[in-house]
Amino acid sequence: MGDDTATARLTPRSAVAIAGLVLATAGTALPLSMAAPTLSAQADRYGTTTADTTWVLTATLIVATVSAPVIARLGDNHSPRRVLLSILPVIALGLFLAGTATGLTQLILARALQGLSGGVLPLALSLTQRIVPPGRRTLWVGILASAFASGTALGAVLAGVLVDAYGTPALAWVPLIIVVTAQIVLVASLPSTPTAGSRRLYLRASLALGAGGVALLLAITEGSKLPYPCATVPLLIVTGLLALAGWARTQYRRDTPLWNRASLRRRSALIAAHIMALLGGAALFGMFVSLPAFVEAPDGLNLSIVIGGALLLPATAAIAAVGPLAGLLRRGLGRRGTALLGAITATAGASLQWIAPHEIPVLLAGSTLLGAGVAVTFAAALTVSIELASADDVAGASAPNIVARQLGGALGAGTAGAVIALASSSTRFDTAFGIITILAAGVVVAAVGLPRHLSRVRSTE
Repeated sequence: MGDDTATARLTPRSAVAIAGLVLATAGTALPLSMAAPTLSAQADRYGTTTADTTWVLTATLIVATVSAPVIARLGDNHSPRRVLLSILPVIALGLFLAGTATGLTQLILARALQGLSGGVLPLALSLTQRIVPPGRRTLWVGILASAFASGTALGAVLAGVLVDAYGTPALAWVPLIIVVTAQIVLVASLPSTPTAGSRRLYLRASLALGAGGVALLLAITEGSKLPYPCATVPLLIVTGLLALAGWARTQYRRDTPLWNRASLRRRSALIAAHIMALLGGAALFGMFVSLPAFVEAPDGLNLSIVIGGALLLPATAAIAAVGPLAGLLRRGLGRRGTALLGAITATAGASLQWIAPHEIPVLLAGSTLLGAGVAVTFAAALTVSIELASADDVAGASAPNIVARQLGGALGAGTAGAVIALASSSTRFDTAFGIITILAAGVVVAAVGLPRHLSRVRSTE
């Protein structure tokens, strides 16, 4: 383990371990978004309908939403190293089964196993707090947050290219290689980590969070295909909101797997951080759906799918490059200033795509600014969640923020897709870009809610 001073450098073994954590985070994030752009290709391969293949995506999102807080709490209880090295092979098995799937049912089950990827980032963040010197932790939180966000974004970009070149099995083989490599690196380099001892999992609170997220995800991703959607979708939304409200109520009444009581004294900061993650995820994935659709549509630019995907690459690169800078920016701008800078940058990028002429240079600039700004806010939101946790609760404290980001991504993608599907509307793309701008502006409002000063919770219960 590295020296525990603000100026200490990583030991060679710790540096290799961090590289393995980045690989694991990016590799497990890739499959989370690869299914969305290739549903029609999957339907053709298995001789079914696109409506049926949407469960390939929905199964992953549901498992990720339900399992992330439980996996995080298990890591806090029984060593994040042990839990991470246990779930990576299960995720790899899911990828292998997806690559060899001979039917849609096997593919859906395989993708469900891949949903355990939602627990990888909380465990990686917890391990980072244990093997990285304090003065460098914020930097590596930003790097891991960017690895997750850029991995998810890159999955959407690469999916079409891989399917065109190698077929749908390539969607599994590429991340499988990365995950297996990460497992080998981490087995060799991760130091042992102490455990906090056996504590309650509080499964009721975790299931309430998962049930609320699942209900909202079903309303977003499957609403149009459910029986009597006019009644079913509002019912799912109300059910999801009630479940989430019940979960939130438990956070004020007892210790849970999601953060400890001491951190609730600063619950306004947590609420602001989670809203930032939710709205930032919605804005980013709304853009990742809307921009390629506009580029390819006859009433848009009417260009090829290759160009549509290429326009997302600068945003993905910006996410990877700028997220790690959040820690450096914070030294000069402070917590709130850094979050506001990211949120304002994202809003400026979204506004360019909405208001300015819809030309390729403008669209590129807008997507790059949006990606860069959201990356900074993601890192800032995660840092707040981690600072409010004791050293033994980092994984559990960061899990709700990551779940909020995933739910936001599904919300943004689903909303943008629904708006664009209104083919009879001549303003469908302007409406989609306008919604994305409003979501990004909401991140600015949430960032204002972050306190200027925030002391870390030191004690555990």
